[in-house]
Amino acid sequence: MVSDRLRVRLEQREAVLRLLDRRRMETGDPNLGRSMETKILDLELADLVSAVAAEESAERALVPKVGPQGTGESN
Repeated sequence: MVSDRLRVRLEQREAVLRLLDRRRMETGDPNLGRSMETKILDLELADLVSAVAAEESAERALVPKVGPQGTGESN
């Protein structure tokens, strides 16, 4: 199921981000793993943008076009 895969992926990435935070605290290096963190966040944000766009597109496809007199026909 798609939602199960998404949940697992997000849980795994959350674990990586938590590990990075812990290692930063241990080492005192606030930049430790910064590129990995950025990559994870960029990938997830891009996926979210794509999902929202797909949902909006699907919603527009479901809305019937209505002509000037409400006949259901468009110009």
